[in-house]
Amino acid sequence: MKVTKFQLRHFITKGEIFHLARVKILSRDDISLHNHDYAEIFWIEHGGGTHLINGKKVPLNAGDLVMIRAEDQHTFASSRQGITMMNLAFPLKTVQYFRKRYFTGVDDFFWKKGSLPYQTNLDVNMLRNVSHQAEKIWKHQSSSIHLDSFLLLLFRLLLPNENQADNQGVPAWLNNAVQQFPVQPDLFRLGARGFASICGRNMDHVNRTVRKCYNKTLSALVAELRMQFAARQLAITNAPIKSICHDCGFNNLGHFYKQFQGMYKQTPSQYRDQHQRLS
Repeated sequence: MKVTKFQLRHFITKGEIFHLARVKILSRDDISLHNHDYAEIFWIEHGGGTHLINGKKVPLNAGDLVMIRAEDQHTFASSRQGITMMNLAFPLKTVQYFRKRYFTGVDDFFWKKGSLPYQTNLDVNMLRNVSHQAEKIWKHQSSSIHLDSFLLLLFRLLLPNENQADNQGVPAWLNNAVQQFPVQPDLFRLGARGFASICGRNMDHVNRTVRKCYNKTLSALVAELRMQFAARQLAITNAPIKSICHDCGFNNLGHFYKQFQGMYKQTPSQYRDQHQRLS
């Protein structure tokens, strides 16, 4: 099958730095098999289908986010309902800059080795947030600052949490719960019981294991994970602080402020101002 080389200059106008679009694919013939002279990130907002990538077929569903390397050859086949995605294309020199500055020695994201590119699945809230942040930079396609600020927010969202303890020696069920609890905010109101429900163990056993592995109580770990969720929402959304407080399982805004300041040494408003300064 013939492979077409897509070039960024065909998608941008004079003065533009990147190309951002929302695309709906209804047929395999909508986009030809191609590679690029640019880096690409796409995420599926609605629908699903198949990613035909480097001779392999990979299922695509709502929430899937993929980072395409220049040499990757790909196209799409949609399900009956089609695939609605957002697509960001930008220069390879930006990828090179980010690796040199932030990801030296990292073999993930755009630098993942092997036949398949980096792929992850965003939960509903993350998906909504990423699309919202992308829409905010839509009218700034001539701005490197807006491109870089969006990419930084995205990478921070996808990176393993730097505040979590080293997971060496942590049981798989506990490590899984630490990863899953912050993306299931409906469990926040249940607190420690909600966390234990993911573990599939009784509360006492979970508490003892948390103490042994993280040197903190289960309640302290849950509070920390709640605040990490709050910080992420403050950084990448414009949701009212009162709503974030509620989503974190707090009925008292003053208590939420106290918990947040205890962990981040600044108020939620100050944290948001600092982390959205370039957005």
